Amino acid sequence: MATAPQLDERSIVLAAQEGDRDALAALLRSLGERLLPLASALCGGTGEADTLLGDTLSRVYEHIGDLREPEAITSWSRRVMVRKFIDQRRWFRRRPRVSIDTVEVATPLGISAEQLDLRNAVGKLDRRDRALLVLHYWQRVPIAECARELEIPEGTAKSRLNAALRRLRRELEDSHGN
Repeated sequence: MATAPQLDERSIVLAAQEGDRDALAALLRSLGERLLPLASALCGGTGEADTLLGDTLSRVYEHIGDLREPEAITSWSRRVMVRKFIDQRRWFRRRPRVSIDTVEVATPLGISAEQLDLRNAVGKLDRRDRALLVLHYWQRVPIAECARELEIPEGTAKSRLNAALRRLRRELEDSHGN
């Protein structure tokens, strides 16, 4: 029994844009799998990542018809996620805060103290700098593409990335008493 040939992503996007519900569901599933690591890295491994991913996929679902270049679905979706992540800071400023600094939490299995320190240090960065750092180093997005996705000049992206790395080094040195 022969199986139907796999559609390339461009064809799936076009079918989704034309109202094919199965294509749209497949596209959202595929994007969800690819974007979850980015959401997790942006949110520092917190439950906020699920919300960010859900909000991003909802936005993609609502605006799939607006995408003019179907082959750009991944970078477009990633850009939607990063913008949502950066824009969330306004929402967090209005939300009441509860400090859990005095609560001891066991380190999750498989995460070293150094990884936890790095995650905490990255979490202290400004959301725009964190987005740039995660896109470039965790997602391996070239700096020119990071700049386009964040809508900043490439030179600005380079200098912000350099400044963020300096802050990370300083934070990690301070946390280790060096």
